[in-house]
Amino acid sequence: MRAKSAPPRDEKIAQAKLLYDSGVTPIREILELLGMSVGQFRRFRENNGWPLRASACAPKKTQEAAPATKKPRDANRLIARLEDAVEQEFARAEAALAKHAPKTIEASARTLASLVKTLAELKRMRRENEDRENDADDSEQAASDGGDAPPRELAELRAELARRLERLRGAGPTE
Repeated sequence: MRAKSAPPRDEKIAQAKLLYDSGVTPIREILELLGMSVGQFRRFRENNGWPLRASACAPKKTQEAAPATKKPRDANRLIARLEDAVEQEFARAEAALAKHAPKTIEASARTLASLVKTLAELKRMRRENEDRENDADDSEQAASDGGDAPPRELAELRAELARRLERLRGAGPTE
């Protein structure tokens, strides 16, 4: 009778879960990482509530059936998805480091660089959009309050200065 192997550590399980959920890493690599056979992994997956992976060959009915009902993606959802992708790629890179696979490490590094650059750009764009919206709200509020919003360009500044000087001249001395 075969001796039972030691159960995998929590870090290995967390890493395997990320790789499994990504749907990109082959099952055999996850089995190697956990040190399990196919049957052991199947029982482990069922006991821990890991869902079955979607088949790569199965058609995705929900996406193809309703392209017109696609809702626009908001920046926060995209950022969250990119952050998840970065975490999954980190897990892949760690697995490649453990195996000493230089080609996989290089590919993971390129993918990580691209994901991080995209994530930073998306966050910058969201921040600029929020700033623009805040500026628009401030100028609308200033206009509704009857206050004068500061001009943004030199030509506007000159025109506004000329209007104010005319108003002052028309009002006469304030003494």
